[in-house]
Amino acid sequence: MKKEVEEKKVTTMKDIAREANVSAATVSHVINETKHISEPTRNRVLEVIKRYNYVPNSAAKNLRQQSTKTAGLVVSSFPDTFVTEMIVAIEQRAKETGYNLLLVNTNEDRDYEEKTINLLHSKLVDGIILSPTSNDIGYLQKYTNEDFPIVMVNRYESSIENIPRVTGDNFQLGYDATNHLLKHGHKKIGFIYSYPNVSTTNDRISGYKDALTHHNIPIREDYIVQGFAKAEGARAAVEQLLATDKEISALFVQNDLMTIGAISKLKELGLNIPEDMAIIGFGDFSSSEIIDPPVTNILLPPDTIGRTAFDVLLNKMNNSHYMTHIELPPSLLIRNSCGC
Repeated sequence: MKKEVEEKKVTTMKDIAREANVSAATVSHVINETKHISEPTRNRVLEVIKRYNYVPNSAAKNLRQQSTKTAGLVVSSFPDTFVTEMIVAIEQRAKETGYNLLLVNTNEDRDYEEKTINLLHSKLVDGIILSPTSNDIGYLQKYTNEDFPIVMVNRYESSIENIPRVTGDNFQLGYDATNHLLKHGHKKIGFIYSYPNVSTTNDRISGYKDALTHHNIPIREDYIVQGFAKAEGARAAVEQLLATDKEISALFVQNDLMTIGAISKLKELGLNIPEDMAIIGFGDFSSSEIIDPPVTNILLPPDTIGRTAFDVLLNKMNNSHYMTHIELPPSLLIRNSCGC
């Protein structure tokens, strides 16, 4: 118990000085470059600072009073055109408002995400837009406790206080897509998702299940399969679903690469779309119209989500008490792959 308390202790300049076996004044001179310090001593101090991820509070607070006109954007991955278009919109809005944007792709690595947020914070960006890798983001609380501006975009986790968010209504998205397939007479609907334990997946699955329940269709957990946001992952998911139940007659697929992979696998198996298998994808990727048959997609507006997220960050940077949760509705773009 004592060890846990010590680990949560805030590191001070005196702690750095003690660990490096120098005076606090020497640590200050190294940080502020106000006096020549020998190279071995300087390196020793910097090594301790790096080890403890130390940010001098007084310096940070003074500098944060002055805008650096730089913001950070941390995304979990670039799995599809939706995320790419959202990033472009954030970049454009940042440019319009005179901000530089530092973009980091964490590639679904939660530990790297935490290190990235710490690095951006220590480099004194004015604020950060984050699309988290998972719901495990308790580490953010220490930043929001000091009113450091963070906004969540696309994905979110509501347990952390003082973080506004801009997302799509993924529950409604899951409900509407599933309901559309149910209206076409499909009762056995496979759901191929990208990543578990994130709000986009969880909310869409909740909407999918709710639509089934409203139509008195039993929920089969083995109809919900991960495709890892890749074409090959979706090909494997289709195989798994058909091995589970050959009577599955519709698929709801959660990103464009997986939609392409699913269609490829179905054609390889000699199944016709939509006669043997109906498909609804997510996001209106550029080849949707020219695939045979053209793909029905359920959409969220990436441009609006991205631009709005940066505006929310601006508001948060100007007012630490600013809090809003913006949720944009989905729309269904009907083509032929669902049987319409």
